[in-house]
Amino acid sequence: MPKAQKQALSPEEGLSHALVPKDKQPYALPENWTWVRGCALLQPMTTRKPAGEKFRYIDIDAIDNYNQTVTEPKSLLVSEAPSRASREVKEDDTLFSMVRPYLRNIAYVDSGLADCIASTGFFVCRPFPMMEGRCLYALMVSDYVVNGLNAFMKGDNSPSIRQENIFSFAFPVPPLESNTAS
Repeated sequence: MPKAQKQALSPEEGLSHALVPKDKQPYALPENWTWVRGCALLQPMTTRKPAGEKFRYIDIDAIDNYNQTVTEPKSLLVSEAPSRASREVKEDDTLFSMVRPYLRNIAYVDSGLADCIASTGFFVCRPFPMMEGRCLYALMVSDYVVNGLNAFMKGDNSPSIRQENIFSFAFPVPPLESNTAS
């Protein structure tokens, strides 16, 4: 029996799903800021399997968690690709480790890393066009986000969060620049 397809949300339902209700907002924000759920801020992750002869791979070990940077992606033969090598990354993405997020294995993807493939241990935070990638990165490395997401960790051996935790998390968003010409 085929899986039932989800029905599209009406604009009103979509907005109510994206905005955090007043009584659930963690704290007051400056004027013109708003609270939104991660699902309204972040695009769904995309998959890309390694192809060709070699590829560059970012796993958790490639992150310098003190400086929140990718120090050196591994160069691997496609024939030796780990099964976890499937998260597509693009310039302006932020890699956020879902395994032990308190360790802060978080890094910004600049143009020099845009051809890499990341481990499925990462949530690839790709903002919708209304938010700058660097702004999202600053938000993702903040104590508010890291400590808030730590509360969702489950498991004893390798405590982790799930992508649903990030999509449902309340994020403070600054005012968006107007797209109108003056």
